[in-house]
Amino acid sequence: MLADSTARCVSRRRRQWATSCLLLVACTLLVLAGCSGADAPLSPVHRLADELNPPLDQVPLHCDIADDFRPTIGCVAIVLTASVQDLPRSGAATVTIPITIPKGVKADLLVLEPSVRAPKEQWSRLPRVLIPFPPGGKTELTVSVPEAVKADKVDAQVYLRPVPVSHQQRVTRPLAIGRGAVLSLALGLDAIGRQVGASAVDFRVLAQTRQGTSEILRERLDPAQAATWESHTVDLQRFAGETVSFRLITDVVGQRPGLGPSAVGFPLWGSVQILEPRAREGRRNVVLISLDTLRGDQLGGRLDGQPIMPKLDARAARGARFTKAYTTYPSTTAGHMSMLTGLYAASHGMVFATGNLSRDITTLPQILAQHGYATAAVTENAMLSAYVGFVRGFDDYREVKGKTLWSTAGEIEQTFGAGLDWVEKHRDERFFLFLHTYQVHSPYEPPSEFDVFKHWEKDGQRVPIDGSTPMGVRERHLYSGEARYADAAVDRLLQRLDDLGVLDDTIVVVTSDHGDEFFEHGLFGHAKTVFEEVMHVPLMILSPRLVPASQTIDVPVSLVDLVPTLLDLVRVPAPPGLHGRSLVPLLHGEPFPATRVLYAEAPQWGQTGERVAARSAGFKWIAGSDAEHGTKVYDLTTDPDEQTPLDDPALIGLGSSFEAAYRGLARKRETTTAAGAAKGATPGAAEKPQLDDATLKKLKALGYMD
Repeated sequence: MLADSTARCVSRRRRQWATSCLLLVACTLLVLAGCSGADAPLSPVHRLADELNPPLDQVPLHCDIADDFRPTIGCVAIVLTASVQDLPRSGAATVTIPITIPKGVKADLLVLEPSVRAPKEQWSRLPRVLIPFPPGGKTELTVSVPEAVKADKVDAQVYLRPVPVSHQQRVTRPLAIGRGAVLSLALGLDAIGRQVGASAVDFRVLAQTRQGTSEILRERLDPAQAATWESHTVDLQRFAGETVSFRLITDVVGQRPGLGPSAVGFPLWGSVQILEPRAREGRRNVVLISLDTLRGDQLGGRLDGQPIMPKLDARAARGARFTKAYTTYPSTTAGHMSMLTGLYAASHGMVFATGNLSRDITTLPQILAQHGYATAAVTENAMLSAYVGFVRGFDDYREVKGKTLWSTAGEIEQTFGAGLDWVEKHRDERFFLFLHTYQVHSPYEPPSEFDVFKHWEKDGQRVPIDGSTPMGVRERHLYSGEARYADAAVDRLLQRLDDLGVLDDTIVVVTSDHGDEFFEHGLFGHAKTVFEEVMHVPLMILSPRLVPASQTIDVPVSLVDLVPTLLDLVRVPAPPGLHGRSLVPLLHGEPFPATRVLYAEAPQWGQTGERVAARSAGFKWIAGSDAEHGTKVYDLTTDPDEQTPLDDPALIGLGSSFEAAYRGLARKRETTTAAGAAKGATPGAAEKPQLDDATLKKLKALGYMD
C-alpha cells in the first residue's frame, strides 16, 4: 500500500514537474516570439564607423553620394594646401598658384580642388586636378580664371585630398553576435572619382571566428554606374553565440595610365552596423516634422471664413496642441539647432548655415542613436546643411536640392516620399525620423486647388483680392494657401505611416522653426525681429495611449523643450545642461511653472542692433543692444499684437536683467562664417567640406546670401 501511495505521489509530482516544464517552455516560446516580433525590433548594437574611423580632424565622419550622407568609413581627408591673395592674371586668362603640400600628407597621388574669386566676392570652383605627389612637396598649379571674375588680381585657394591606397583593410575588434543579428551596410564610390577617372573597386567582408574565416559579402562597383549608395543586409544567424572579427577589404581594379603603379579609387563604407532584436522597454518611434516658416496662428487658425489647416486640426484633436509655442531665433539654422539640441542660440552659436556646431554639444539624434534607435533625416538643403553639424547622430541624412532655385513646389512630396521609403525599409527597427520642408517658405505659390483664400476684409466688407489689394494682405493669403498644401501633405504622410503599421507605435511632432511677418511691424519676411508673428510657432504632439487626446495647452513653451520632452516620452535620460524642460507634466495635467522665463534673440537688422526677447507671466521684454531702440515691454494679455509698449520704468528696467541672464547662458562660440573661414584659413589646417554649389545657389535664391 505504501508503495502504491509512493508511486502515486511520484507520478503526481512528475505530472506537476512536466506541467511546469511545459509552462516554462510555452512562456519561453512566447518571449522568443515577442523578441522576433513587433515587441523586439532590431536595434543597432555596433556602429562600426565609430570604431574604425581614424581620430583625425581633417577626415570627415560623414560622406555623401548624391546628397545622401552616411556615417562613413573611408572618407577622404580634406586639407587646405594653398590660400593666396592678389594673384596677378597671366594674359588675363590664367593665374599660377604656388602650392606647398602640408607635412603629414602621405599619398602617391593627390586631388587638387582649386577656387578663385575677385576680392570679397564668392568663390568660383574650378575643375579638380589629379597629380602625383610632387618632389619636395612643392609645385605650382596654373588654372583658368572664369570670365565672370573681372578683377585684375584674384584670390585663390586650393584644397587637397590624398588618393587612398589601392588595397585597404580594416579589422574590427572581436564582437559578440547574438540571435537574429544582421550586418547592415551601404557601399559606394565618392563622386570625386568620376571626375578624375577612377577605376572600379572590389568590396569584400570577411567574418573571422575561432573556427576560421569566411567571406560573407563580395561586390564590385564601377564609378561609371555607382551613382547612389548600394544597400546590403547580411544574415549573421550562423554566427549567433560566437565572437566575430569583421574585415572590410577594398581593392581598386586596374591602374590609371601615366600614373605608374598607383590605382585610383575612392571606396566608401556607409552606415556599417550590426543590428540585433531588442525589447522596446516602452520606447516608441519618433517622427519629428518641421514645416519651415509656418506661423503659429496657422494651425487651428481661420482665414476668409474657413480653416487654414483642417487636416492637422482634426489630427490635433487626437493628441495635444500647444497654442503658445515659441522659437528661439527667427531663422532656420538657429531655430532648428535649438529644436535638436535643447539649447538657446546664445549657447549653440549656430545662427547661420556656414557655421560649425561645437563638438561638445550633443544632439537629439546622437542621444537616440546611443540608445538603439535607427536615425534618419530628409531635409530641403541650404540652411540645414549636413556640413555644419546637423548630420550628427544620423545614420542617413538626405538633402533634397529642389527642382529650381526659386520654387519649392512639389519638394514636400519628394521629401516626405524619401522619408516614407526609409521607414518602409526600417519599420522593423526602433527609429527616429526627422523631416524638414521649405514648402511654406517664400515664394508663396500654392497649387491652384489650395489657393482658396481669395477674399479679405476691407472697411468691414468682404471683398475679393486683386491687384489693388495691399501686398501684405495678398502675400499673407497666398502664404496660407501654402500652409493648406503642407497640411494635406502631412496628413497623407501620417496616413501612409498608418498603412505601414507603425503610426500607433510612434510619437509624432509637428512644429516649425519660425514664422513670417507681413508688415505687422513694418517689415516683411523673417530673421529681422522678435515680434510674435515670427516667434510664435505651431506645436502638436500625437501618440495613441501615450499622449492623452483632446488637449489644448495654453502654457508658454519653447523649441528648447522638445529634446527633454521627447527623451522623457521614450524613457531616455536627458543630458545635463539643457535649457528646456520636459512638457510631459503638461500632457497629464500636472503642475508646471507657467511663469518661467523663455528667451529668444534676433540678429542686427538695419539700424537696429541685436535683440534679446524674454517672456514671463504674460509680459514680453525686447532689449536691444543699441541705445536708440532701448528696451520695450509689452503686456501680451491686453496687447497680443505688441502695438503699445508699456511706460513703466520698473518693468522696463527688468529688460536689462533678462538680457544679462540670457547672455550668461552663452558658451564660447566656435562658429566660423564663410568669409571668416576664408580670411583666416591656414594651409594644412583641418577643414570641414565646403558648401557645394547647389547649396550656395539655393541660399542666394532664398535671400540668405548676397
